[in-house]
Amino acid sequence: MDANSSGLTLAAKGLALLVVIFMFRYAETFTTIFSFQQIGIVPSIVAMLVLASGVGAVIGLAQGNRWGFIPLYFFIPAITLFFGYSLIPYLPHLFRPELRHIVIILLNSTVMIFAVAVLLKMMDNDVILPAEKY
Repeated sequence: MDANSSGLTLAAKGLALLVVIFMFRYAETFTTIFSFQQIGIVPSIVAMLVLASGVGAVIGLAQGNRWGFIPLYFFIPAITLFFGYSLIPYLPHLFRPELRHIVIILLNSTVMIFAVAVLLKMMDNDVILPAEKY
């Protein structure tokens, strides 16, 4: 394993840690959604999918596997659109309330772009180009 691939594995593990921190931070939201006081089935189904994708992303990314990015690519837009939460904790609270939604979208988009870049770089490392013939 070279330094580049170990750095990419470390970046994947960092993304997994970010998801774990998010899930602990908003654990009460998921428990409220799954309580018997919840009305309607759609929010519970969406919350189960978001929770399952977060757990799947943590399992895959913590091991440095590329398949962990697939649930992450559902998790980030889902928490942004359905819940309005930032994957990076506390940072949106530094801004005025009327700007927080924009800051959350920008932060989560930045994390998503970083995750795409890490996966693309991981995939580049696996490409073996044929030798040119002269």
